[in-house]
Amino acid sequence: MNSTSKKIGLIGRIDPDQIMFDGQTVKTRMTYRMLCEHYGAENVVTVDTLDYRHRALAVMANFARCLVSCSDIVVSLAINGRRVFFPLLSFASRFMGKRVYHNLIGGSLANDLDKYPKWVNYLNSFQVNWVESRDLVDMLAEKGVTNAEYLPNFKYFDQTAGALKAPMHAAGEPFSFCTFSRVTEQKGVGDAARAVESLNAEGLACVLDVYGPVDSVYKTDFEHVLAECPHVKYKGCVPPEQSALAVAPYDALLFPTKWKTEGIPGTIIDALAAGVPVIAARWQYYAEMLEDNVTGLGYELGDNSLLVSEMAKFMQLDNHQRMAMRKSCLSRFMAYTPEVVSSQIFDEIEGIHR
Repeated sequence: MNSTSKKIGLIGRIDPDQIMFDGQTVKTRMTYRMLCEHYGAENVVTVDTLDYRHRALAVMANFARCLVSCSDIVVSLAINGRRVFFPLLSFASRFMGKRVYHNLIGGSLANDLDKYPKWVNYLNSFQVNWVESRDLVDMLAEKGVTNAEYLPNFKYFDQTAGALKAPMHAAGEPFSFCTFSRVTEQKGVGDAARAVESLNAEGLACVLDVYGPVDSVYKTDFEHVLAECPHVKYKGCVPPEQSALAVAPYDALLFPTKWKTEGIPGTIIDALAAGVPVIAARWQYYAEMLEDNVTGLGYELGDNSLLVSEMAKFMQLDNHQRMAMRKSCLSRFMAYTPEVVSSQIFDEIEGIHR
């Protein structure tokens, strides 16, 4: 911990009771841990935006306290939170001398600027806009954002998996796949389940375990998926710090997303940390994290019928080829460690005072 008594603010969905497991909350909670380790928990002034619509008075009171206490404020917000807080934070930056460090959630900000063009001025009033994708830095620059910088997503793990020590796939055993994300139609969970059943019907034995919170609007559909897919099981939620260990026993992680602007998903970091190959739809930033035939296999986003063929292709690889993918995944994980990210964050914040 840094010996400084400096106060620093954090605005975002922190969820201290750890009841949420979505990517937005996990990233914000990881940022909170990083700030606490550096400055001390007593010096981190939080504005928890969880369920802010029903806690508006408390959230705004905490926001006012944050502005009074802190000159440096880290902000991690999804689109609805940006609509509320960006104008306030921009005012605080321009007229109150507050230094705002916007740590972007997701990868759709460039598209959002078409709908909210005033955000360009807000973003430019901040000290920096950290984004998870190098391509997104360029796209924002084209929209007029002059202070976007690449900062990778990251995760803390209680222990990385050491997957290379795990036994390779045993001949005659079903292949084991998993998904590790919010359970929604747009995440492709139903497509993954149907792909597993299709492969079993073709004589390629495999199973799928599904992890993650089930969206309320998808609950009934997901129950039907489970009822119709005997080779698929729901395994509930796992604390994010234990996710690499949960993923490690599987042959591959499936990521059949239908969202083009996924950003840099934490579930891919889980797989890399576990040394588990990934079979994924090529979302907008796929190539910044993964490489075909190196870290796993990819297919064209929007054509989930290709998921079956890529899974079959993976199952037909030999153990040597799959081991090479595992080694590549572990190597790629080193770009997403807290140590890499923290040095950039604190160099930026502390550099302001040099």
